[in-house]
Amino acid sequence: MPSTSTAASVADLHIANDREADTEIRGGYPVRIAEELQDVLALTDAEMADVLGRSRRTYTRYRRQDKQLGLPESERIFRYIRLLQRAEHVFGTAEKAAWWMKEPNPSLNGRPPFDVALTAPGAALVDDLLAGLEHGFPV
Repeated sequence: MPSTSTAASVADLHIANDREADTEIRGGYPVRIAEELQDVLALTDAEMADVLGRSRRTYTRYRRQDKQLGLPESERIFRYIRLLQRAEHVFGTAEKAAWWMKEPNPSLNGRPPFDVALTAPGAALVDDLLAGLEHGFPV
């Protein structure tokens, strides 16, 4: 099945609105987007598999087959990319954003934002934390 997604890399995923995001996610991202996200966040294969909601073995197979990700995997990837982009806006660089995502955070009960964002409600907590930081609220 040919890809309907136009995203070529993590950097290309600057979705302007939820309608565009819905279209991109439904089209499915190529597995190379997951690989790029893995590199940006310095994740292990097991951590990236958790992001996708798949086993490490399945993630390895996806990469070997250059597989197009399905809707659930693409939605999870998008969740992290959206948070990373917001963190980059707050902290000024992609490197600082990636570092912040992996560091334990007292506002998240000592858990790294990356871990908290594995669930949709957790991602909302991370987004709220970033919103507070963005507006100068102490968190």
